[in-house]
Amino acid sequence: MNPPNQEEEEVVVEEPLTMDNSNTGEGVQQPPVVAVATAASAAAAARPPEQNLTGQPQQQQQQQQSSIHDHQMRQAMLRQQARPPVGHAAAAAPRLSNLSLAIAYPNRYNNNNNNNNRSIGETSSSWVAVGNPTIERGGPVPERHFPATVGTTTTTTTTTTTDDRNPAGLYYPQHEADDDPQIHTPASWSIVDTNGGIPPSARSLHAAAILNNVLYVFGGYDGYSRVNTFHAFSFAEKRWSPVLPSSAANSSPPPSPRDRHVAFSFGNSFYVHGGFDGTSRVSDFWRFDFSSMTWREVVVLGGRPPSPRHSHAAVVHNHSFYCFGGYDGSYKYVENDDDDTDPKGGRTNLQLSLSLCLAHKLTLSDLHEFNFETSQWNTVTTAGRRPRPRYRATTVVYKNQIILYGGHDGTRHLSDTHVFDLDTNTWSALVCEGLEPAPRDSHIAVMHANSMYVFGGSSGSAMNDLHELQLPETESSVAKWRPVKTAGTDQPSHRFCHVAVVHNEAMFVFGGYDGAERLSDFIRFDFAVYELSFEVPPSTLVSEFRAMVDDETLSDVTFIVEGTPVYAHKLLLMRCSYFRCLFLGDMKESTMATVRIEQVSHPIFLQVLEYLYTDQLRIPVESAMELFEAADLFCIPRLKQMCERRILQSIRVENAAAIFHAADMHSALALRQKAK
Repeated sequence: MNPPNQEEEEVVVEEPLTMDNSNTGEGVQQPPVVAVATAASAAAAARPPEQNLTGQPQQQQQQQQSSIHDHQMRQAMLRQQARPPVGHAAAAAPRLSNLSLAIAYPNRYNNNNNNNNRSIGETSSSWVAVGNPTIERGGPVPERHFPATVGTTTTTTTTTTTDDRNPAGLYYPQHEADDDPQIHTPASWSIVDTNGGIPPSARSLHAAAILNNVLYVFGGYDGYSRVNTFHAFSFAEKRWSPVLPSSAANSSPPPSPRDRHVAFSFGNSFYVHGGFDGTSRVSDFWRFDFSSMTWREVVVLGGRPPSPRHSHAAVVHNHSFYCFGGYDGSYKYVENDDDDTDPKGGRTNLQLSLSLCLAHKLTLSDLHEFNFETSQWNTVTTAGRRPRPRYRATTVVYKNQIILYGGHDGTRHLSDTHVFDLDTNTWSALVCEGLEPAPRDSHIAVMHANSMYVFGGSSGSAMNDLHELQLPETESSVAKWRPVKTAGTDQPSHRFCHVAVVHNEAMFVFGGYDGAERLSDFIRFDFAVYELSFEVPPSTLVSEFRAMVDDETLSDVTFIVEGTPVYAHKLLLMRCSYFRCLFLGDMKESTMATVRIEQVSHPIFLQVLEYLYTDQLRIPVESAMELFEAADLFCIPRLKQMCERRILQSIRVENAAAIFHAADMHSALALRQKAK
């Protein structure tokens, strides 16, 4: 951790990531290598006709057998009508009731230490274990991501989890969202289009402000020295250009080269205050007047100015410039924090302040106001509990309030949010809901609509995450944090000590430091695209159709499968040629409200219906072969191919012959070729 008096730019060395292997794949147990047999076909249809196990009279039994024979003939006619014409007729496929699959599983499902050499974020393989359903599109087991903090570095671990299923082996989400609302939105981040010109050099620790549709950037550190160059980007012309004072107007020299200063605009001028010039902290206050194109030091008519400092935060409200915190390197006892305690070490702020004083270093929590109408400085007397002293924090203005977020207090990074009421001069902590950002400093914060956005910063390493704080619009509402997850591949690089402004529904970011080099990229985040993605809630169509499987509500046909009624809807079954022929053909089932299904087990038939209702299905490996046969029986080519792919994931030398036989009987050419 860098001491608060470090005058050079903070250099962050990312620590090697380590993680507790016992947490990888938590809750995922190693399934045994087992043989899974498919369910037997209806035994009654396979018994010799002379056998009478029910004790019924022979004549009654013969009538039942005749009825079964008629039913089987109708089933064969339906399949023939439903199948598309082919070059040659395939041989009748017997029921493969005795086929067993020996399933192979990779070690990554083992929760023991011998398989935890996966790097963080490594993608999962295509092998799956029994009980881990896969997505019908043939992808790997769905992964869930959980944040894991290692020291001060936040990363993402990838954990494979299993889904709870009902006894039938099916998975029915309860009206879950079918899509992330941001998946189908355009990318919100993009590179700013420019028409050339002379852009600023790569730099960090600079300052920027917007005035009259022009972005102005001043000073900073380019990796070799501090600079005092002044550049402008015209949003109308999309062009960078240096800003030079008028030689005819007898301008003062520009402010000295510096970094960690603040800049803002007021009236028709651009202002620069404080910073570090490479030798000492400065407290000078400069103004560039665009009316005369001249630099002038601001004339102060009264009051006590802030002590020389850098890494402070600044905002403008009405006719005043407010300056908060920073670092001035002085001996000073902080009297404002009473008995507030350090949540990590249990020390009081008195102890923390004394320890900082002993180290001859101290950050600040004072608030100063410069009134442009009177040209006077004023040390603001505040009520309430002031925030901790800090530097490299951010401030924004919302209505009549200053919102303070994050920073560094000399011992650790901060993630707290405070509000200063400009009407009552009162500080208060802002109570927030939601997932707050990781502690950080050297980030940026901007306001758009009723939200504050925080981007990047350092919390031990450079960051590129974006967070939104939805600020309360009424006294009864509560502020809420939420991470901004955007679509697209053009995500910004990690950075801190950068600048940002808001212009025409977009946030513009320039420069910064990524931990290795200074940046000169110019990027934008489009609020209109981001907000549009939240106007349309995620689709629930698939989950609602899935919930209609075996639902009696508005059901117009009932199937009897293994003696159990299954409720269905003819309209949704019409996409299957088998059922289309059944309901629209000349078969007697077309007029029946109850139809018997003899050749498919109850769990498998429910899976067939789920596919027909949703066009999606998670296929358990142990039922893949039986579902494959059902897909062939009901003439559903796509489901059949999905089952083929699932079976291929389990193919081994021991079961290749059985799979080859099944593929040959059911005309599965790809599966047959793979099983050779």
